[in-house]
Amino acid sequence: MKNNCFCAFCRTPRRIYKRRNIGLINISYAALASVLVMYLIWKSFDPRVLMVFAVFLALTEVFIQLRWRMSVPCRQCGFDPVLYIKDQERAVEKVTLHLKSRKENPNNLLAKPLNLPSISREKSEALQNKEKRGTLVSRQI
Repeated sequence: MKNNCFCAFCRTPRRIYKRRNIGLINISYAALASVLVMYLIWKSFDPRVLMVFAVFLALTEVFIQLRWRMSVPCRQCGFDPVLYIKDQERAVEKVTLHLKSRKENPNNLLAKPLNLPSISREKSEALQNKEKRGTLVSRQI
């Protein structure tokens, strides 16, 4: 199931997957698939079906986690909230690279402009003088 939300950086409306882990329905589908595989291969009940069930559960968990993780970053500005929580500097680099490639891409010339956060010139100069960690993205666009 998808959830409607907005990007935390550019405020673009988007949809992300709610589920991050498997649920009861996924477990029942894995059990049904493992029983079906058991009867197709061994033609009767076999205890090896538990191993097939465990493999199906692991594959389901990996697929759902990857699907959720791929839906989290914003496709418009490149902002990744999960990466921002872990490492802010890498998140800033990722957004900067994405915006630079977006600016250079001719397909985006007629695209809708992003709603990036903006700050006053005085505040940006004060922040740049105070912190030497990087540059502000909103002043570069």
